[in-house]
Amino acid sequence: MIIGAGALGLGFLAERMSPDYDLCMVDLLSQAFLLTRIRDENGYTMNLCGSAGLEHRRVYGTFTAAHMDLPDLRTPIAGSQSVAAALEAADLVLTAVGSRALPSVVAKIAPVLNARNRRVWLLFCENGLGIAAAHGTAFAANVTAVDTVMSRMCRFGEVGETGYAPLWPGAPQHLIAEAYAAIPLDRTLCQHGPFSAAFTLVESADFRMWKDIKLFMHNGMHAFMSYHAFLEGTKFLPDISSRIREAARRVMLQEVVPAILHHHPRALQPAVERYGLELLERFVDPCFHDSIERGVRGVEEKLAPGERLLAGQDFISQAGIQPRGYSSTIDAAREIVRLKGGRITQ
Repeated sequence: MIIGAGALGLGFLAERMSPDYDLCMVDLLSQAFLLTRIRDENGYTMNLCGSAGLEHRRVYGTFTAAHMDLPDLRTPIAGSQSVAAALEAADLVLTAVGSRALPSVVAKIAPVLNARNRRVWLLFCENGLGIAAAHGTAFAANVTAVDTVMSRMCRFGEVGETGYAPLWPGAPQHLIAEAYAAIPLDRTLCQHGPFSAAFTLVESADFRMWKDIKLFMHNGMHAFMSYHAFLEGTKFLPDISSRIREAARRVMLQEVVPAILHHHPRALQPAVERYGLELLERFVDPCFHDSIERGVRGVEEKLAPGERLLAGQDFISQAGIQPRGYSSTIDAAREIVRLKGGRITQ
């Protein structure tokens, strides 16, 4: 059961899992047509961006649908099952709803999962540190709540974009994702779970490293490039100036990579450096063609304590490194909030 049929739910989770699992896709009633069509088509088509260029990939499997915003979780609508029935049947439940919506989702699903007599695995696929620890207290002992690491970038195409295949012939949406396959899980917590080869079980220390890499190296540096490019008036990441690209390379090699190596002694410097530099190239991939506007979405939330900007600054400082370049993203974020007429509440 995948709660959240957005770009991540469809562009990463369902695409990876559909060969091995029967999937129930859960979203709001406003997405009923999308989910019904995926069920009837036994899948959908997505656009995968890799080193060889663009691939139109058919995602095929057994899909059902349920809707989270009905008054009663036990109420289905025509052509779907109830959320409660799906929760009671599932061996594996994944949330991909974003940090803002997660508390309400947890409050809704916890009573149903807690009442089960058999074990169920709950995977939180939202960005952030300690999400399972924060929300896992809502669940009984039969629910094993764990974090994941979502490192594939996924998006729905913008109106007017061309060259991408639609979800199905005539569909208004097209789904675009990177050719990035790994979904790491902590082996210590998950070794007896119902996990197919779609997931990669790694040692606990390595999993903690991948969490930090995702939040500070991936999310933090994506913010660095997007925020500074926004202030230069750039519209798409592939068009980012050489000045910002060179600055990002310096911050990656002089601040972020050394901080990862300091906090994670098992990490190998050449591998971490190579991954970091490859990541900067992934951000500006012309095939994925990410927009700056998507990169600065929800900028106020990124300034919250424990989020990628402030927590990343502390992460680097704790390694004995001055986060001069990384911290410039905070100033850029505040300027973007001002320009957009927003307000910083933290």
